[in-house]
Amino acid sequence: MKGILTVLILLAAITGANAGTPTVFNLTQMNLSNGWSVSGTITTDGTVGYLSVANVVDWNLTIVQTSDMVWNPGNSNDLNISGVSTDGKKMYVATSPDGFLDGGTLYFGRPGGPGQIPTNAYIADFTSLGYNLGYGMGGVAGWQDEIAGLNFVALNQQYNTKYAAAVGISPTLKSSTLKASSRFQINVPILSGNPLIAMFGTIVTDGTIGNLAPKNFISWNITARTQNFYYLTKQNSVVMGAQAVSSTGTTLRVDHATGQFVIGIPGRRPTFVTIADFTDPNYPDGFANYYAGNYGVMGDKWPLVGSSDIYYVAGQR
Repeated sequence: MKGILTVLILLAAITGANAGTPTVFNLTQMNLSNGWSVSGTITTDGTVGYLSVANVVDWNLTIVQTSDMVWNPGNSNDLNISGVSTDGKKMYVATSPDGFLDGGTLYFGRPGGPGQIPTNAYIADFTSLGYNLGYGMGGVAGWQDEIAGLNFVALNQQYNTKYAAAVGISPTLKSSTLKASSRFQINVPILSGNPLIAMFGTIVTDGTIGNLAPKNFISWNITARTQNFYYLTKQNSVVMGAQAVSSTGTTLRVDHATGQFVIGIPGRRPTFVTIADFTDPNYPDGFANYYAGNYGVMGDKWPLVGSSDIYYVAGQR
C-alpha cells in the first residue's frame, strides 16, 4: 500500500558542496484531500547538492484539517430575525429584558433533509435557546449540525441592553433598484482554540437605518470553521526518508522516479507526512500524503508532476 514505509531509507548518495550556514526553507503548502493541508519549514545544514538524512537538521510542520459549513441565500433563509436594529455603524440584537423573557435573535437557518436536523448559524440569540443549552439568558452564538453537534459560546450580556452582533464595513452596492446597501462583518467570539472552532462572515442589508426585518437582509455569507492542528518537529519526529532530495541553496527538490522525502514518527503504527514520493510504481508521477497511526491515510494528493524530472518542494525563507 502506498505511503506505508517498511524500512527507514537513508540516502548514501554523494552529497554536494560542504555544509555552510543552516538554510531555512518554506515548504510549499501541500493541499491534500479531505480538507487536510501541510505547511511549515525545513532547515538544512547549508549543503548544496544531494542531501542525506543528516543534512536535514530541523523542521516544523503543521498539519491541519479544515472543515467548513457555509450559509448563504442559496442554501438558507433569514426568517429567524427579531429585535435586530442598526445605526449604520453596527448591527445590534436586543438582549433579554429581564433574564426571563426572550430578547432578540439573529440567525440563518438551513432546513435539514428527511429525518435530519436543521443546520443553523446563530450570530446572536437571546431567546430561551441559551437557557435550554445551560448558558442562561445572557445570549449565545454558534451553530448546530448533524456532524459536529452543538457548538456554542456564551455571550454573557447584561439584560435590557443591545449587543453589537456585527460591525459595519462600508456602504457598498448601488444599482437602479438599490439605493445603497450596508455591509457588516459579524462579531462571534472564538468558540475553541484547538481544535479551532470559529464563525465568521458578512451580512448585507438594504441600507435601512433603525429596526431590521428579514426583508431588509439582501445577502449573507457565513462560515462555521473547525480546524484540527497537529505538529511534527525535531522534538517528536525524525526524517524517515530522504532519497534523491537535493538543495540548490534556494530550493529543495525531489527527483522524479527515484525521490522520496518523508518526516514522521516511526513504529508499528507510524504517523508521517510524505512530502513527496516517486518510488511507488503505482504512482509514477508521485504522491504526497498524511498518514496517521491507526487511521491510515487521512489525506493525499497525486500526481505531483507530469513529465517533469524534478519536483520542487520548498523555497528559501
